[in-house]
Amino acid sequence: MTELAIRGLSKRFGDVAAVDGFELEIGDHELISLLGPSGCGKTTTLRCIAGFEEPTAGHILFDDRDVVGLPPENRNIGMVFQNYALFPHMTVRQNLAFGLEMRSVPKSEMAERIARVLETVQLGDLGERYPRQLSGGQQQRIALARAMVVEPSILLLDEPLANLDAKLREEMRFFVRSLQKRIGITTVYVTHDQAEAMVISDRIVVMFDGHIHQVGAPDEIYSRPVSREVANFIGLTNFVEGRVQGADAAAGECRLETAVGTLRCAYPETLDVGREVALIVRPEAISLSAAAPAESGTNAIPGRVGERYFLGNITGYRISCADDLLLQVQDDPWASFDVGDEVWCTFDAAHAWIIPD
Repeated sequence: MTELAIRGLSKRFGDVAAVDGFELEIGDHELISLLGPSGCGKTTTLRCIAGFEEPTAGHILFDDRDVVGLPPENRNIGMVFQNYALFPHMTVRQNLAFGLEMRSVPKSEMAERIARVLETVQLGDLGERYPRQLSGGQQQRIALARAMVVEPSILLLDEPLANLDAKLREEMRFFVRSLQKRIGITTVYVTHDQAEAMVISDRIVVMFDGHIHQVGAPDEIYSRPVSREVANFIGLTNFVEGRVQGADAAAGECRLETAVGTLRCAYPETLDVGREVALIVRPEAISLSAAAPAESGTNAIPGRVGERYFLGNITGYRISCADDLLLQVQDDPWASFDVGDEVWCTFDAAHAWIIPD
């Protein structure tokens, strides 16, 4: 397989920098997701890797070979598009054969490869159907099969599940992840769906305005975001503004003075006393109780239930606290607090994090 290195990649459209100074090393067999809102530069980056866009500056290395300037057909990539891009007048088998014919693969080898990849995507008996005769999930699998049948060095996927309904999209996430691990191909996956990126990725690259803001494993991106933008984009987040009261770098903790009392949180570095920071805590890390906690060291914030909504697997709350602080909490589905109830919001220091302002 192939390692992918992107060094100093920039792409400008007139005065607009769609991608600016992109740097990333992607290991053999690794699946990387480029995650961000529309217009952040993730698809432009993918198109530069594929050869559909010429970078303004920078290098794209497949192993040690710089492919900038090389046409897409000479890069040995497999590409899966958002709209599948299947030929409607061709059968499934003919769609898969097209790329092999362009590469002058012998007929006998072609038939073997097609049969093998159809079995891999669990659609071995649909070779003679046309795309219109397939469901959305089946079309997506055929698009994956067409990209893989040419045995590419790198697999590129551009929002491949965006056109599927919610339930099928969730099923296909696991299918794509399982398939990628089974064949062991280096993969770059573009999405704006945070849950999708969390499920399928070895690492996530969070992008805004053409720049990388954070690169890390899904759990790191979620629990240890480096900026407000990342924390806000990846799931629901509560922000509590405060000032550093003290820190214990050895214990990996920091104490903050806030409008709702002294709070403790995880942070491995020493921060200057008095520095303004934001504490973040995820809704599922907060527990609700009717009484104040017995342990004095527990983070506890009193409040009143302002809203309550049932979501099946959880019950969501919006808790009004002092200084106009509004906490979002996700509790057990059988929790019995009602709108207007006085509650205590408690959370462990290990489940809170600091973003320095």
